[in-house]
Amino acid sequence: MRPSLFWLVLAAACFPASARAAYQDYSISVPDGREAKFELPFSVDYVGSVTIDASWTGPRLLFFGVEGPGRVSLARRSGPSAQRLVVDVDGASVPRGAGFKLTIKALPARGEVVGTVRVTVPDAPEVVARREAELHPPPPPPPPPPAWALRANAPPGAGPDTAKVYVAVEAFRAALLEAKDAAPDACTWQIEFLKYAVAVRDRLGDQGTPLDVPTLRYFARLSAAIRNVDMLRTSTAAAIAGPVPADRDERRDWLLARNEIVRPIERSLDQLTELLRGGHAPALEDELWLPRLTACLTACERFYEERVRIGGEENAPNRELAAAQWNRILAAGLVFEAWAPFLKEPLPPDR
Repeated sequence: MRPSLFWLVLAAACFPASARAAYQDYSISVPDGREAKFELPFSVDYVGSVTIDASWTGPRLLFFGVEGPGRVSLARRSGPSAQRLVVDVDGASVPRGAGFKLTIKALPARGEVVGTVRVTVPDAPEVVARREAELHPPPPPPPPPPAWALRANAPPGAGPDTAKVYVAVEAFRAALLEAKDAAPDACTWQIEFLKYAVAVRDRLGDQGTPLDVPTLRYFARLSAAIRNVDMLRTSTAAAIAGPVPADRDERRDWLLARNEIVRPIERSLDQLTELLRGGHAPALEDELWLPRLTACLTACERFYEERVRIGGEENAPNRELAAAQWNRILAAGLVFEAWAPFLKEPLPPDR
């Protein structure tokens, strides 16, 4: 008996299977014990891979064959569910693209076959390009930088004292955000200080409102402490820069003279913490950058003081910290000093 030719129902027209191809789905059905054959002509209009994917219920084996133009056999496969065939179509076959055919055969056997076959063919290059673009859209533009990260000049008509604050804050911003060899901020005070400095600067420029007097007093002490620590760094005086005398009596006198300079500096650093804890600058109590800055300043003072006394920078603690932090601390000190004209009382002495 001739095998029955079951023309199977087209389940879906044409859909994009991926960025590079489109597919057609067909349902297949073979009754129990029947022999069947399914032939499906299809077109391939573009170079690429043709993929046949089939799956069905039951244990029956199916045969799949793909022919190209001129009835040239391109691929064959048989076996149980599921099966896949992949055929690469080159440029020579594309002009005759309508000559492709898929054949499915089922030999007489027990069990019903119910399943689907998907034929996936390459799509047009412009369609592929469009789908690729849809799958991989360009990233959104980066958000604009926050206001505190932007350069700002004093408003027109600002007085010289206000302009000085703007200049100092801009210098700190540039040192922090525009330096090409910026070191990481191990003390984590710099960004938060910049945000604070920009906020109080803008309030001064927009509203003419300076900092309150307790804050100005605290900043005066802080800027003086920074100047004093920088003196330890740069001084060429023998009591500061050394060398440490080899003679015991001379070394004792050298240490006494050195302590006369260093101890007041260390005491001023301790006072910065005590004043903040004691509520002498209420507006600064919630500024987390401030205790981090003073702790970092104290660590730098230890390095600059001990590098001479214990025999060289390589032996002194906090060497890397001071190298990474000091230029930014100096720039912050200039911001604190820029507020000095708004404090209508004498500044604290350097020592």
